[in-house]
Amino acid sequence: MEIIPLIGVSAWLIAKIFVLIALGLYIIFAAVVVKQVGLMIKTIEVGFEATIKLIAWGHLLFALGIFIIAIIIL
Repeated sequence: MEIIPLIGVSAWLIAKIFVLIALGLYIIFAAVVVKQVGLMIKTIEVGFEATIKLIAWGHLLFALGIFIIAIIIL
């Protein structure tokens, strides 16, 4: 591990923090998708609302799972 001389912190630590921040932002995006799908389903009725809602919730759960795995691995 290389220590950055000016700040005394490992470069890998900085990279890990940036990855976790990016994954956190992706979780926020996934939550917004779930909210938007909910609003869309209330507005438009096409017959397969349950499938769309399931995909949106699956996307959010997948994003949360990846974040948890990243915390454990990193």
